[in-house]
Amino acid sequence: MLLQVQQVTRRFGAETLFADVNMDIPDNGRVALVGRNGAGKSTLIRIIAGIDAPDKGQIVTRKKLTLGYLAQDTGLDSNKSIWEEMASVFAALQAQEDQLHELEAQMSDPDIIADPDQFEQVTTTYDRIQSDFKANNGYGYRAEIRGVLHGFGFNEPDYDRSVNELSGGQKTQLALAKLLLEKRDLLILDEPTNHLDVETLTWLEGTSGLTRARC
Repeated sequence: MLLQVQQVTRRFGAETLFADVNMDIPDNGRVALVGRNGAGKSTLIRIIAGIDAPDKGQIVTRKKLTLGYLAQDTGLDSNKSIWEEMASVFAALQAQEDQLHELEAQMSDPDIIADPDQFEQVTTTYDRIQSDFKANNGYGYRAEIRGVLHGFGFNEPDYDRSVNELSGGQKTQLALAKLLLEKRDLLILDEPTNHLDVETLTWLEGTSGLTRARC
């Protein structure tokens, strides 16, 4: 079980918005929260996401749960290009990639090659970093970025465009794209279909490995 909502109540003054709400979000589950306007769906989502506290009850999560939350009509605000913003998710891999290139240069250095102890130290470090880099999809993260961007309708000619030049809807799409790349255990999305066409929505719902609580 990823998350449980236990007897959650929210009040505004003397008015009770909702009371004793219970909800389970299982591993690999997809939960849609449906209700009329003003019923308190967004308020409940903010409580589930840990942004607001309930007046009564509690939210119980799996240990070390990573959670991503996208509020309604919220988009990225960035001076970076689309590609740079998406690639920032993989900053640790990019740092390892730079280390590998530096170590490769050292392994080609005649002075280091001539010193068996130093050469062994460099190659051992290289093997360790490369193993971790490979295990974390270091050789495939660029293809992963391209795949997610393509799913939201952004193609190679768009990659160098500044995020802040985009429309509000496109910024929201990119915010969701970035959450997907971050691979959180649980995504909580408030009105996620507002800026998605049918084709994109179908692609998103068919994306493997995603667990969503949606409003």
